[in-house]
Amino acid sequence: MTMANRQALRRAWWQVHKWIGLVLMILLIPLGLSGVVLAWDDAIDHGLNPQRYAVHGTATLAPSAYAAAAGRALNPDQRIAMIRFPDGAGPVVVMATNAPQGHVGSAAGGSVRNDQGGRRDHTTGRAPPQRMTLWLDPTTGTLLDRARGDSGLVRLAHDFHGSLFVPGTGRTLVGLLGVAMVLMAVGGLWLWWPTVGSLASGLRWKRGDRRLDTNLHHMIGFWIALPLAFQAFTGVWIAWPQMMATVGLAAPGGGRGERGRMIPAEHPLLSPDRALVAARLVADGKPVTINWPSAEGGPWRITLASRQGQADVTVEDATGVATVAPRRAGLALAIRHLHDGTALGVGWRVVMVLWGLAPTVLGITGLIMWWRGRRWRAAVARRRDRRDAPATVGQRPA
Repeated sequence: MTMANRQALRRAWWQVHKWIGLVLMILLIPLGLSGVVLAWDDAIDHGLNPQRYAVHGTATLAPSAYAAAAGRALNPDQRIAMIRFPDGAGPVVVMATNAPQGHVGSAAGGSVRNDQGGRRDHTTGRAPPQRMTLWLDPTTGTLLDRARGDSGLVRLAHDFHGSLFVPGTGRTLVGLLGVAMVLMAVGGLWLWWPTVGSLASGLRWKRGDRRLDTNLHHMIGFWIALPLAFQAFTGVWIAWPQMMATVGLAAPGGGRGERGRMIPAEHPLLSPDRALVAARLVADGKPVTINWPSAEGGPWRITLASRQGQADVTVEDATGVATVAPRRAGLALAIRHLHDGTALGVGWRVVMVLWGLAPTVLGITGLIMWWRGRRWRAAVARRRDRRDAPATVGQRPA
């Protein structure tokens, strides 16, 4: 490739880099900031809602006792979907969802005021399933707090980061933003690369511009480019599991989001206690989560934890037959842990905060650079017009 062609390609990619950043900045910046919130979601929720964590002791009651305690705080149209047990000291969390419209049944007895929202699915005209989360004292089952599933800072961050608040197509859009971020990061690294001089010359502060915003954009962009591209790629992986499965990079399947939209059975044949006993016949360990069977006839899904690790068990509601489910592919699980920081320690979460703040810094500095360049070009055009004006003044047609 000739020097002229390389320069033309560089100018063309500069335009792509610039306009992707300017157009998508309004989404990429909050996407990064919501990732910062999610990296420290437990700590943030502790600080904002300390009443949820004012517990006494550890989980000692049977699952049915927590289900009954939660049922007394739920509306008649709400059904328990999952119980999550704490790892050590902490509350027992019960998640529930409302039944389809026109099909009202008791969750586990009792009723209180209706806290459901009035939003409707734009494709069906029906209200989508609304989630309710309850926090219970692990020793007594006393209700510590309750909140709608779509309320609170952490929940809003989850919903925006996962679907941009767009039902149905939101995860696809998040994947597209991830692709755009990969292109921005890799392409920005290429634009940063010095065209004249050595690589070391590009690492100098004020390498050709004394403005703070320009130097911040160049330096932060260089050091964060590849890690940010990797983080964006893991987000694309999670948002598009089916597409990754077609190229052999991820296991096919619905995932959390798809399971979360299922309506739990109103009256399962097994109690959660019997389902847990059946699960322990094929795998040892303490319960981590107990997921109710779906109204369509799905099994109980129970996760048990022991010193050997975690085991996912399915228990058929009709027969009580338990089966150890195959664990997700190691690579897919590692990708999710790398993206959300789960089980990787405080150090990794600190790094994730830097990744989450980078789009904000790069977006703001890039906007300043673009605006200054726009004003500079306008000033050049005005000077050129003033310079050319005397040549036309006083001229008469021949």
